This record gives sequence, structure tokens and C-alpha cells, in this order.
Amino acid sequence: MDMPTFDELKDLARRDPEGFERLRAELIEDCIRRCSECNQRRLRGLQFVIEARRRVARSPMKALLDIQGMMYDSLIGLQQALLAQKPSCASPLPKNAKVLHFRPPASSVDK
Repeated sequence: MDMPTFDELKDLARRDPEGFERLRAELIEDCIRRCSECNQRRLRGLQFVIEARRRVARSPMKALLDIQGMMYDSLIGLQQALLAQKPSCASPLPKNAKVLHFRPPASSVDK
């Protein structure tokens, strides 16, 4: 399904809020359906939580701020998980090394 432009969505939400909600649900479902099978269950669970937050919010702005907070918390959690990982495949660098000096090979021009 093609994504409508912002202005088209804004116009639809203004003149037909129920139609906008149906289209929003269809677009979300289409997006989830295009994901791999292993991610679909997780995405449906996340969408359930988002919809619950929207329902209990006192206003659209409150819903936006709540969902934005969820995204921020998720980002911080991901950042902490990445920073906590220790490099497993990298070998430690040596503290000191012996430098070997090589002479350039004699070329056939020198002979």
C-alpha cells in the first residue's frame, strides 16, 4: 500500500477522523505484514502497547509524549546494551613489539 503524503493524511484526519483511523490501522498492519515472521509477533505486541497508551492518554499531545518516552527508553536501553558488550573477536594488542628493519631488494638495474 502506498503511503499518502502528510498533507493528504492531515486533510483526511480533519474531514474524516474515522477514515483516517482505518487507514492508519491498515498502513500499520501492512508494514507489520511485510516484516519477517520472527519479528511480526514482537511488532504486534509493541503496537498493542502503543494503542493502549493512546487510549489512556488524556489528549493527543499526551499520547505523543508517552510514545516518545517509550522510544527514548528503548534507545537508552539499546545504547547501554551495546556499551556493555565486550569485544569478543578482537585479540588484545601487544604492549610492545620488536621492529625489524628490511633492506630494499637489489633491483636488476643495479647489476
